[in-house]
Amino acid sequence: MLNPNLDRNALAARYRKDGRVRIENVLDPTVAERIRSCCVNDVPYEFLFHVDGKNVAISAQEMNGLDLAQRKELQQNMISAASDGVGFFYCGYKMTRMKDAASGNLAFLHSVFDYLNSDEMLALASEVTGRDDLKSADAQFTRYTSGHFLTRHQDDVSTEMRRLAYVLSLSKGWHPDWGGLLQFFEDDGTPRDAWLPTFNAMALFDVRHVHSVTFVTPFAKEPRYSLTGWFRAMA
Repeated sequence: MLNPNLDRNALAARYRKDGRVRIENVLDPTVAERIRSCCVNDVPYEFLFHVDGKNVAISAQEMNGLDLAQRKELQQNMISAASDGVGFFYCGYKMTRMKDAASGNLAFLHSVFDYLNSDEMLALASEVTGRDDLKSADAQFTRYTSGHFLTRHQDDVSTEMRRLAYVLSLSKGWHPDWGGLLQFFEDDGTPRDAWLPTFNAMALFDVRHVHSVTFVTPFAKEPRYSLTGWFRAMA
């Protein structure tokens, strides 16, 4: 699956400067195109959000079953939490869901999940970052549409042994005015720079980096698709 022409030494040199790197054309283009197509057409996304101090996942059917008053209350609660810098709202499909029942294109997507844990992918992450403790990866496919966001945070959770975060972008022709940028910050909250979703590019960064996904605007022409997760120091 990996692009065989990656310059790993150059990528490692870029990572050493700041603990982050963007790997352009990371996958074989045919594979990347198929993953994108499946994300657009086949993934049974859930709605994921933070409300009342809890992370919640509900199906599209459950979301559609909420009446107007329930939707309004949910939105107000999410906005209230997000205004204090805590929260997220987007659609996702986690690698742990329905694996045994997956068939067709969903089975292919689960093979992508498995590939993230392959020796080849773990070796790439190790070579680029200089880490020798990477044992596994987890993942979810995500879809951000108008009004979706992920507030500023770090991914460093000691009990989960996360070492590297990654975001494989599957969007095409993304315009920076649409939002959905991977925004980085200084530890005190001062904005640094932002990375545009670029098709078949993997952002790879130390979990101690403070980052967010900026609010997706109503005039974004398509959803922001990605495969995202962490490389961990445990099997």
